[in-house]
Amino acid sequence: MSKIILSFDDGRRDNLRAAQEILVPLGIPATMNLTTGYIDGSAREERHPGPNPALSMEEARELASLPNIEIAGHGWEHLNTMEDLQKGVTTLREWFPERTIAGLASPNSILREEEILFQQAAYEAMGLSYVRIGAGATYSGIRRVMGKLSRMIPSKWLFITSNKGAIAHTLDRFVLTAVPVMRQPPSGQVEALVRYCAKHDYDLILMFHSIVKAGEDFHEDTWSWDYDDFAKLCKTLQNMQQANEITLATTAEAVAD
Repeated sequence: MSKIILSFDDGRRDNLRAAQEILVPLGIPATMNLTTGYIDGSAREERHPGPNPALSMEEARELASLPNIEIAGHGWEHLNTMEDLQKGVTTLREWFPERTIAGLASPNSILREEEILFQQAAYEAMGLSYVRIGAGATYSGIRRVMGKLSRMIPSKWLFITSNKGAIAHTLDRFVLTAVPVMRQPPSGQVEALVRYCAKHDYDLILMFHSIVKAGEDFHEDTWSWDYDDFAKLCKTLQNMQQANEITLATTAEAVAD
């Protein structure tokens, strides 16, 4: 059965609202990849992952206390050096000593699979069981073109086809690949990809950044997705899990299964 994972990057304040108002009421698990310097204010402002407000420390603790929420690394200053990623993971373990920090997501998904595998022993020495990257690393020339077209026109076929490289990665790998959900894909395209994966027994990680309501600041930002679209998608996921079509999990749960 396909495993579907919702993965959120950076530690943006709107993620807490999405978790409290949508994920928790529907019983949907999610992985929150937190950039620690963005949250506690220790990172340089130019290294913040976006203009959106970050979680406060109190909000980060509240997020970590919610049921079915995995906390994972995303660097300290949103960098991809081993030092920055290590500092992010170490800080998270200091903040949440009761939580297992099992993985991290590459900031900006810059790291490539061959780089990560070359240093896999170093990541494992950090106590990590996976590193998540983005779908861009899997794009061939033609799929890159398809991806751009799918963001211009609401074609479900183009959206699915452009992301086949990402969903071909299975969860028994150390390097995991996620499909980014940005401003452009309507909920119908994302739902079509979920249903395609369910039909063909593919696992899928969906990568989000901000979940914002229409009319709010940053709603039109490239890395924001509409609150109502997200709520609709989550209700569909809940229905599909209840119908035994998919399994919803955190990234760590899916990797360990």
